[in-house]
Amino acid sequence: MRVADEAGADLNTRLQARLAGLRAALPEITALALATRSGLVLAGLTDQAADTDALAALGADLLTSAESAARGLAGGEPREATVRGPQGHLIAVAAGASAVLLALTDALTPAASVLPDLREAARELGEALEA
Repeated sequence: MRVADEAGADLNTRLQARLAGLRAALPEITALALATRSGLVLAGLTDQAADTDALAALGADLLTSAESAARGLAGGEPREATVRGPQGHLIAVAAGASAVLLALTDALTPAASVLPDLREAARELGEALEA
């Protein structure tokens, strides 16, 4: 294995470990993914019913759309976007300039109850990716 491969494997291990810690701390989260802004999965943890690739693609698109709307209408950059549905919520939080942290929760969980932890994790994950 080359040094670059080892560094990539170490980063992936750290990303997965951070997601695992977040999911353990917040059992109401049913799926987590860290994706590029174009929707490619960097790391993910899901239950059996969730599709990590779909979560990454849809969540990245959600944040990108929210950013476009905010720039055009409100003149700013949103850090997060939430879609509330009858079965659950999709929360997308910017993780640095190049990634997005995505979480699915059950429908009974208020997004505000998990957002502080998601914001902190997104900041840490973004820093790890930019290092």
